[in-house]
Amino acid sequence: MHRTLFASLVALAAALCLPHVAAAQGTARAFLEAKHEEVNGILRQEVSTDAARTRRSAQLTRILNDLLDYDALSEAALSDHWEARSPEERTQFVALLRQLVERNYENNLERILEFEVEYGDERARGDRTLVTTSARSRTQRRQPPVEIEYTLRRDGRRWRVVDVTTDGVSMVRNYRDQFNRIITRDGWAELISRMERRLEDDHG
Repeated sequence: MHRTLFASLVALAAALCLPHVAAAQGTARAFLEAKHEEVNGILRQEVSTDAARTRRSAQLTRILNDLLDYDALSEAALSDHWEARSPEERTQFVALLRQLVERNYENNLERILEFEVEYGDERARGDRTLVTTSARSRTQRRQPPVEIEYTLRRDGRRWRVVDVTTDGVSMVRNYRDQFNRIITRDGWAELISRMERRLEDDHG
């Protein structure tokens, strides 16, 4: 898997599984650190049966969905195209993007334990908080660490991730470039069709 793509999945893995009350009481960095420990514990659980794997997948997917602000991510990724879409189209797009992120994450769960994550500074930028981290392979120590920066915001009393930047590559910007190119060249319907086909191909 491409280094940047996998590192983005590691980044998401480093941000799971903390009860809302505890998360609301800490800093963004503490929030991410605690979630990293929790997700590692879940991934180390015995999953020798299909039922156990299904339970683990459902647990991680539920928490991932609670962590990521898919509405904010979708609006930022579509940029100028967001306003032109109807409420129904926006809802459909958010749902498809959510499923694609879930599928990519689920398909690479087992590799996440190969990396150890270290946490750096936390700093404010407007109404956002940025937390810098680095992920290093446990098995290939000569490889340089992957630099990961989370962008979070407060949603009521809890933190939500609205972007992940990996080695200088923003997840939102990457999506925006792809979506804008398809919409400009082939139209909105083609973008939706491609997203649906991708889900069907992954499922098959």
